[in-house]
Amino acid sequence: MKKQRIKLSRRVKLGFYGILCLATFGLLSWTSEGSSLFNGEAKQTFEGAQAAPWERVEILEDPHPGIKTEAFAEGGEHVDPLIIKWFGTATPPSRQVMLHCASGFRGKTLPHPILLVHGAGDNANRAWMNPFRCPDLLHIPSEKWGMAQWLSQLGYSVFAVTFAHRQGCNIIQSEQIANAITRIRRILGRESDSTFSIDIIGHSKGNLPIRLYCSNSKEIFPDRPFLTSFRGDVRTYVALGSPMLGMDSSFRYYGFNLLRATMPELKGVGPIATDRMLLNGIWKSFPTESYFGKGNELWPGQAQCLFNLDRDGGIPLGVDSATPFDGNLTMLSLYNGGNSLVLSSQGIDRAIDLGERFMYRLREHGLEPSVRLLVVAGDDPVIEEENIAPTLKWLYIISGFFQQAFSAPSDGAVYLKNATKVEEVLARGAKHLETRVFHLNHCDLIRARKVIQFVDSWLMQS
Repeated sequence: MKKQRIKLSRRVKLGFYGILCLATFGLLSWTSEGSSLFNGEAKQTFEGAQAAPWERVEILEDPHPGIKTEAFAEGGEHVDPLIIKWFGTATPPSRQVMLHCASGFRGKTLPHPILLVHGAGDNANRAWMNPFRCPDLLHIPSEKWGMAQWLSQLGYSVFAVTFAHRQGCNIIQSEQIANAITRIRRILGRESDSTFSIDIIGHSKGNLPIRLYCSNSKEIFPDRPFLTSFRGDVRTYVALGSPMLGMDSSFRYYGFNLLRATMPELKGVGPIATDRMLLNGIWKSFPTESYFGKGNELWPGQAQCLFNLDRDGGIPLGVDSATPFDGNLTMLSLYNGGNSLVLSSQGIDRAIDLGERFMYRLREHGLEPSVRLLVVAGDDPVIEEENIAPTLKWLYIISGFFQQAFSAPSDGAVYLKNATKVEEVLARGAKHLETRVFHLNHCDLIRARKVIQFVDSWLMQS
């Protein structure tokens, strides 16, 4: 089939602030099931006007008792009115996942469907359909289209998931990806097609559950009875702005914790990395918001993202982390654990343990050999986002320029060295197609049309 082309328009200048990255971060035999109890059918279906701007939206539910309901932090609930309408609540149970089907998903001729997986605090509407945050989701001009519309127009059957929990457990989300693939195969009537496999595209934190499934999650977490072994049903994994090693921003930046503790707009973005801090001359504890309190219950996927980049990732603490007012005692106490005049923290290694050393276990395993890996990273940290709170907009811009001046190269959320570190990911023989770095930021990576064109050029190759 002759490939259609995308006409490139002006490049959109966007970015993301590293300190606030949490607001943001051979074929096997086929079985028709995801977990042992998922039957491959939708619990509820929306079509036509009820599903707009998608052609179809489904709620899938896995009744396995091992999938526990996750609690939501204040400010962590879903806020998109359509997502709330389809789930029926702003706090859906973790056994559910939403499957979105883009226009014409049944009539496409390209053999490999695409599944899009959003990042932390996000959803499929915002990430893949309306990445420029247009006020009217039902009337998005073509120059503001997201990856879902463009890939659909290019001839792909396009699907996307919205996870029940916006900061959810990556292990549960890995199984929901397996269930979504099961459902896609059934929707397309390809259950008896031995050539069936999908191409899967992840952004930011959404890469973690993809990597887990494509690394055979059941081997990495054998104590999770609901997990499905990798079934050889992913052909290509496209990693957009992926923290290949993991994240450490909440422990790297004292400034993040100050902002997180004092700005209401940041209340739902993730846990605080301290047990207590001195705020306005008064010591304040964070029993429900800290990694070391109930933070892991309310943001269950965040501790799993953690990795000691200073010691194990070759990205040392630098000027952007310094606390010169006390000779860097606060910087070191926050990261390694200890007490300073303004905070007390148990340190990143303790938080990593609380997250089951998730990133370290991924690092030790690697992708299945049959998977092809395509990596896209950015090196522009500056954000100029529209239709967000003015305080956040200016905070992102100012912070982006600060990071540009004093930090190692990054897309504003993920260090470039982190996003392109693939040796361990490929250790078991997965094929590395290419790593491409664009002068784009973390948000721009999912909506710049030159990225879409680049991804399309690889997916068209057998």
